[in-house]
Amino acid sequence: MCAQKNLPMKKNKSIILNLIKDDLLNTQLIDGLNNIGLDAGNYYLNISESFFALMDFGNYDQETKLYNDYFDFAEETIAAKLLKNPEQLNAIALDVYNKLLLEQERRKLKQLLATKPKRTNKNM
Repeated sequence: MCAQKNLPMKKNKSIILNLIKDDLLNTQLIDGLNNIGLDAGNYYLNISESFFALMDFGNYDQETKLYNDYFDFAEETIAAKLLKNPEQLNAIALDVYNKLLLEQERRKLKQLLATKPKRTNKNM
């Protein structure tokens, strides 16, 4: 049974948004520590795996492109110093969440189209 069906949708969304925010803040912390000369890469918490799983995406090995797109987005966001206040963090987390929802819908549509029988035009 998928994780999403076990929780009410609103609560699930809230948990996922909090995990996205936590992951962005953790990534920002690691980046900051690395910038002052500390090797902090081992302190990355891999929180993204949790919210990807809650949204029924696979692990990194199964979803390498999706994960790497997210990691690139997170790094760009941090480099642009966009996590300066809670409102910005909330907006960015919501943007990530909405992009992941769109990816879910895109995959569902692709699967639906792949399983739909093709019409043959016998009357021509």
